[in-house]
Amino acid sequence: MNVELNTLANVMGWMIAVFIGALEVVILWLIIKGKIDLTRLISEKNGDASLSRFQFMIFTFVIAMGLFLIIVNKGDFPEQIPAGIIALLGISGGSYVISKGIQVSAEEKSGDKK
Repeated sequence: MNVELNTLANVMGWMIAVFIGALEVVILWLIIKGKIDLTRLISEKNGDASLSRFQFMIFTFVIAMGLFLIIVNKGDFPEQIPAGIIALLGISGGSYVISKGIQVSAEEKSGDKK
């Protein structure tokens, strides 16, 4: 019975991987066709660049690539994701949330003075 569960887990894993891969291809196709606009991906509403958005995006890509390389080298998904990876994602996400909080607070203060 354990072999059957492993086979089922592998089949489901491959199905999910193929689905996500197909979804990525569709998204890339929509970007190429111009249906998805990425010109303001890391900018604020006023057009200024956002360091926190850029950091969050880069950290996410670096960590995803690192996890992908771990999976490729080991040939299997790790039993436990290293705590350092989770910490880096938390720091990156936290800095983005804090920067948004500071931005909203600054906008509210400047709105009160007008």
